[in-house]
Amino acid sequence: MGAWGVAIFSDDLAADIRGDSIDLIGDGVSTSEAVDKLIAQYGDSIKDEDDGPVFWLALAAVQWKLGRLEERTKREALKVIDSGVNLQWWEDAATRKKRAAVLAKLRGTLLSPSGPPKRVRRRIRSANEWAVGEVVGFRLASGKWIPLRVIGHHTDRGGRSAICELLDWTGTTPPSGELIAQLPVRRGRNARRTSQFFFPEPRKKTDQARVARWGITSQPAQRVGGFTVFIWPRIDELVKRVFDLE
Repeated sequence: MGAWGVAIFSDDLAADIRGDSIDLIGDGVSTSEAVDKLIAQYGDSIKDEDDGPVFWLALAAVQWKLGRLEERTKREALKVIDSGVNLQWWEDAATRKKRAAVLAKLRGTLLSPSGPPKRVRRRIRSANEWAVGEVVGFRLASGKWIPLRVIGHHTDRGGRSAICELLDWTGTTPPSGELIAQLPVRRGRNARRTSQFFFPEPRKKTDQARVARWGITSQPAQRVGGFTVFIWPRIDELVKRVFDLE
């Protein structure tokens, strides 16, 4: 178990269950079908004596909040709570008491009306098509451009995004392919000496205008591994902090 607290979702597995459950409902899957899919996906975890209870508790909690508590989920979660099996993992008496209080509250919640089903928006997933080796320009807040070279991709619940390395160059117009091929990778000024980062495509039109596909490709200097994460709208702050560019 990857728990960091006594709350229902202070656990890696529980957080994953919540996210996947919400995504399935957002995609238009019925509650019953969503449960079937989650059971198939997390079959090994459900069989585990520690993770199995977490699965049902998390699923019941998120379903109740969405107004979609399914009877079998409710039944399994109440069985977990009433058996006390989930408390065995908490060795410290004080922490176990706090967890017991959390479960008792959840029990009361599950036995109370949850209201009508809530509308869940479909998650917009990225589908990055930049090729490995492609060099993409990013315009800094100052107006100057910097070249980002794609070294791979990362796929998660949010879709597929590029992992890039920054080439050590700034300018007002795109550099030539010959120059790009000679440029070294710029490393971060931070303690980790960051050399690669997760770079999602922007969704706002004003941000999209700051990213340009230059039609240039060159051989990546590294493989994906140990990247940091850049996110909008904090891109400018992160580029300045890590690479000292603005």
